[in-house]
Amino acid sequence: MRRIKPILARALNRNQILILCSLDGYSNITRQLEKISGSSGVPLSTLKLNARILMDIGVIDCRGGAPRLTEMGRAIFSIMRM
Repeated sequence: MRRIKPILARALNRNQILILCSLDGYSNITRQLEKISGSSGVPLSTLKLNARILMDIGVIDCRGGAPRLTEMGRAIFSIMRM
């Protein structure tokens, strides 16, 4: 398990990890990305691109309004927290 975390850290960039750690599951994706952008200083356009990548690879799902982690996203998030 110790080997997986460094691999994930290289597979996901800092902005993608920031998005994963900041999802609240209540407000829509744009509002959440605006909040992350304001607190981190990362441009909103950069965060939108990274959120799109996370959606495309199946880590987050934004259908139905608020973004949420998929099963794979929850697994990645739990590994990253170790």
